[in-house]
Amino acid sequence: MVDDGIDFSNSKDLIKAGWPKEMVNEHFNTNVQKSSSLIGSAIYIDNISKSFNNRPVLSNVSLAIKPGEIFGIIGLSGTGKTTLLNLIVGFLEPDAGDVVVKTPEGSNVSVLKFPEMIKSIFGFSTQYPSFYSKLTLKENLAYFGELFGLKQGEIYERTNELLRLVKLKAFENTLAGNLSGGMQKRLDIACALIHKPNILLLDEPTADLDPLLRRQMWKIIKDINKKGTTVIVASHFIDEIEHYCSKVAVLNKGIISFEGSSDDIKNKYTTNFEVQLRTSSGKYEYLLQELAKHSLVARNKMLDGKLILYTSTPKKLLSDLFKIVAKHRDNVESLDLAKPSLKEAFEALVQ
Repeated sequence: MVDDGIDFSNSKDLIKAGWPKEMVNEHFNTNVQKSSSLIGSAIYIDNISKSFNNRPVLSNVSLAIKPGEIFGIIGLSGTGKTTLLNLIVGFLEPDAGDVVVKTPEGSNVSVLKFPEMIKSIFGFSTQYPSFYSKLTLKENLAYFGELFGLKQGEIYERTNELLRLVKLKAFENTLAGNLSGGMQKRLDIACALIHKPNILLLDEPTADLDPLLRRQMWKIIKDINKKGTTVIVASHFIDEIEHYCSKVAVLNKGIISFEGSSDDIKNKYTTNFEVQLRTSSGKYEYLLQELAKHSLVARNKMLDGKLILYTSTPKKLLSDLFKIVAKHRDNVESLDLAKPSLKEAFEALVQ
């Protein structure tokens, strides 16, 4: 139940409403507030651990996420991405550790100790939609707005704003169950945003969508972020996380193996450069045979008619490539040199 007119993220409102001052002060002024990891952070995950049936899923996970970031969490299936999101919002209770959130007033509040205070700060769109299929889009948003204590005028204004944001205004009177999969995901995000949360968590927001719809979804996520919302995304689409997230955490075997920008991860876990070559003949056996004599290539693969080579000596390799192609009277149609993708670095890291 939501107490109408009380801002659970504001200590003065709670004391005014009759909450014991000692209780309010305890949860707005926890010791973790003094941690250097909280300085400049919107949310701090402090040594979270969680097990199910005596099987550890997360072990001493710590993360500091800054306001206004699009923060990505990647990991293999079963590594605990969804569990971590559920712990962040307080749907699950950790075996150890805590999550601390900074309120708009600047206080640090424990999710574990006082979940009522922070629930208005979070919006959470899970992997599986949580709206009601027998209600229209407007009715769904009105229902969730009432749960958060919004007044009718606020619900009306917010509903129109969100339906335009997620490109569903034309379908406002459509039953939610009649929407396509991509539209349902957008509606679910709109429902998660009805109360203007500071932090939006998205669990696999582009799963089961075709490439075009995935790009459209990320445009919406970026538009949400531009309005000041901190976004945390858990996804197995590593190429998307690389492209859209300012910071990435790699969850591997229940721990954070690495945290940083995509470039940080690539620089640390990949010493090789990636050379993409396409020749007129499209035949690369002769190239591989001759390159093998010089030990310049760590590994190779074929992709879309291109030969992909990984090397720690790109300058020498490029010189030899042109000589070998000319010797066999072939022609270079395209040649690109780059650091390997985040996906390549991720694979190296988890191995």
